Amino acid sequence: MKCDGWLKEPDGVWILRFRYDWESWDQNPKIIVDKGRLERNGIPLLKSRKRMRRDLAIQLWGNLLAAGWRRTKPMWE
Repeated sequence: MKCDGWLKEPDGVWILRFRYDWESWDQNPKIIVDKGRLERNGIPLLKSRKRMRRDLAIQLWGNLLAAGWRRTKPMWE
């Protein structure tokens, strides 16, 4: 099974989680992108969730890495 991808904003608090949308995968592959941050108490705060086509998610991932975002370990479930 494929793993989720995680990116952290450089010098910031925002974290993006890229994960497969398995319900759409057979017909029209989509990726779910969650944006959130960890609060001081360690609890994640989810600010937004978007579903996008797989090719656009790959493009976004590459653009963010080029802009200085870094891969990170999973931050929440």
